[in-house]
Amino acid sequence: MTAEVAIMNKLGMSLASDSAITSGRDGVQKVYNSANKLFSLSSNHPVGIMVYGAASFMEVPWDVIIKSYRVYLGERKFDDLNYYLEDFLHFLRQDERFMNAEVEEIIVYRTFSDILKRIVREVEEEIENDKNNGHDVNNDIVTNWLDGCVNSNLSLYRSKKDLFLSLDYQKFKDRFSTVVKEIKEELISFELPDELNKKLYELAYEATRKDYFSQGSTGIVLAGYGEKEIFPHLLNYRLEGFVFGQLKYKKLKEKKISYTSDQEDGTAAITAFAQREMVDSFIGGIEPNMEETVFNIIKEVLAGYHLQLQKYLNINFTDVQVKDIENMGNEMYQSIEDAVEEYQEKNYIDPLLGIVRSLPKEDLAEMAEALVNLTSFKRRVSRTTESVGPPIDVAVITKGDGFVWMKRKNYIDPVINDRL
Repeated sequence: MTAEVAIMNKLGMSLASDSAITSGRDGVQKVYNSANKLFSLSSNHPVGIMVYGAASFMEVPWDVIIKSYRVYLGERKFDDLNYYLEDFLHFLRQDERFMNAEVEEIIVYRTFSDILKRIVREVEEEIENDKNNGHDVNNDIVTNWLDGCVNSNLSLYRSKKDLFLSLDYQKFKDRFSTVVKEIKEELISFELPDELNKKLYELAYEATRKDYFSQGSTGIVLAGYGEKEIFPHLLNYRLEGFVFGQLKYKKLKEKKISYTSDQEDGTAAITAFAQREMVDSFIGGIEPNMEETVFNIIKEVLAGYHLQLQKYLNINFTDVQVKDIENMGNEMYQSIEDAVEEYQEKNYIDPLLGIVRSLPKEDLAEMAEALVNLTSFKRRVSRTTESVGPPIDVAVITKGDGFVWMKRKNYIDPVINDRL
């Protein structure tokens, strides 16, 4: 995993990234603190790029891809940061080294594998619950549970309107049937009826072409300035890979610093990527998982409020009264949520951005580094894998000075490599 931060104001922007990379599977993992995730596009462009998630694209390391793109970009410059992004995607599409047909099978494999693993976990929970309640579970019952989970997932992806890849179902099935069969045999130990098998192929097809990005996909952050841009600009995309020669990608976020606080993203911004819980806690005053838990508890209490009234006041409500109380509970929940959000804005977010708005470039870099270090420290003292770790790479990008390293690990010893 990764922790990355971008902080922006009118003077410029700072980017910071950790160096941890996790290798391994099936519960055996090794963490190395040597990965490069923050890069400049070249010395001629005030543009940087960060990557998180998978360390490679179509089984090619991002380090190799980005440094190859530098050569491809050369001296060319663009007026807007969006054009750099479009040019980068065009580079990926036109370079045949990234379109390996065998690797396309890996893209489909990890997409469908992610989904089927989740479905199997849900069914396993059902099996465990039934066994704990003294019920017998046979293959027919498990098949019915599987069928129900597959149907709900299939309906979900069929209902998604965004189409990321234009694929023909029969061609997809002919090409990737062995992949789907392999995953099915890995995760399900008994024969399934033909109709359910057909649904699994359809689910793999729908997930591949629709809005699903696997755990093996990569997030990229392009940040800096186009030639006609005077304030910092940031773009965040998710890339999966190529299937039938088509690139699957998605825009996640765009941030622009503007002239005044009431335009676009205002005059200051703090954005975190990948493992962002500690940064969000720092910004909003509460850890996101804790906030979600508290609101879920409130929602459960309000949903059962009419039952408590009936119990303690010995009152029997009509269906209409129950509906009115439920509506009242929904309104109360929304008002609580709005009040908390307003409090966070007034007492945490706005004051912090007010400070960031006037920070000099050096302090932007120190703040970005500190926020990544905070995430790293939290992982170190928790029971989870230390998937965020030092050293922290830090860069500042300004309109006048371009991309400048503030801190950078380097495997090259300049004393014995004076030619480099």
